[in-house]
Amino acid sequence: MKKVFFILAGLVFLGFTSSYAQYPAYGAKLGLSFPGFQDERIASERITPAISLIGNFHITRSFVMQMEVGYELKGNKFTYEVWDAEGLPIEDSTYVEKTNMGYVTVPLLFKYNLGSSNKFYLQAGGYYGYLLNAGFSGKMNNELVSRVKIKDGLSPHDYGVLVGGGLETPFRKGLSMLLDVKYHHGMRDLNIDPDILGHSNPVKTKSFVMSMGLLIDID
Repeated sequence: MKKVFFILAGLVFLGFTSSYAQYPAYGAKLGLSFPGFQDERIASERITPAISLIGNFHITRSFVMQMEVGYELKGNKFTYEVWDAEGLPIEDSTYVEKTNMGYVTVPLLFKYNLGSSNKFYLQAGGYYGYLLNAGFSGKMNNELVSRVKIKDGLSPHDYGVLVGGGLETPFRKGLSMLLDVKYHHGMRDLNIDPDILGHSNPVKTKSFVMSMGLLIDID
């Protein structure tokens, strides 16, 4: 199933950019993601890798449509400590809780370029993510567990909106470097089985992604 999804995502990616491309460009990005869940009051400690392929075409000189196919790890991570009445941590009470979810993501973006050579750009759009695997470490039913598979208790589909910006800098003819930042805001409640994550509240993803990449213009 995973291989089939990767193949279909790749065919959609190539078909989209080949069929509609005007001054097409292709590339790849590698970056860091800072994911978490929206209902959490404190920031997650997770830092994960994110990688994607890029295909875009110019609708006008400044207006660009871009499609990506990538892999991103989402979830959260916290360190829990239990304190006594004197404000000291109780011995052997500290544990780490981590949720790890691997997604194939397919963002569709609209970009607006500012400038002609060094292009600052703004971007906004939506994304779809398909869950490949999910695991949990921490306390489940008051017992410490490690790397328990939780995919069956989560929705396999995630979708949402994203906004961001970046810089595209050419350093030789037909080849540019990208510095890119995006915020992903999930709109899908992933929590199908409340017992899996320990509460019945909606579980929606969020992530801030910083990446670098290369873009090749096809004349």
